[in-house]
Amino acid sequence: MIRLKEPFGVVIEESGVIRGAKKTVRRLSDMEGYFADEKAYEELLAEDPVVYEVYSIEQEEREGDLNFATTVLYPGRVGREFFFTKGHFHARADRAEVYHTLRGKGGMLLQTPEGKVEWVPMWPGTVVYVPPYWAHRTVNTGEEPLVFLAVYPADAGHDYGSIREKGFAKLVVDEDGEVRLVDNPRWK
Repeated sequence: MIRLKEPFGVVIEESGVIRGAKKTVRRLSDMEGYFADEKAYEELLAEDPVVYEVYSIEQEEREGDLNFATTVLYPGRVGREFFFTKGHFHARADRAEVYHTLRGKGGMLLQTPEGKVEWVPMWPGTVVYVPPYWAHRTVNTGEEPLVFLAVYPADAGHDYGSIREKGFAKLVVDEDGEVRLVDNPRWK
């Protein structure tokens, strides 16, 4: 006999907080090695600002189930680089994900294992589809928190290691008030 789960609902507050969810806080100190400008990183580290918070509702890691979470990605920069999430591939790389922007302005940086990069702008109402096999990172290019909902297979998992090692092939930077993608010198 199949064990049925009970349906449920949650409230997502305007701030992005999901009531009753597991909260994860990522401070700048949790992101050592992610930003290209190491000197700017070290200078800002004294303040150790919160870069983003995640509010997650997770299920058992089994095929057919879904996890969902909201992220509140704060505005800020390390040197010219905008604040971003760590970014990841899925541990089960054949799993997709969907993001729905609730508030703010930014974008999704996506990349194949070979280094092909795509940029999808995000503002309230934007839905971004992350296909299987693509790494993804959100970037706040605005002056207020970027808040979004992510829905993904419960068995997808996260592979942060490959991104931690050399980052994405492109950096998202502020260049004279404009959002630009520039080559990442660490990418090889």
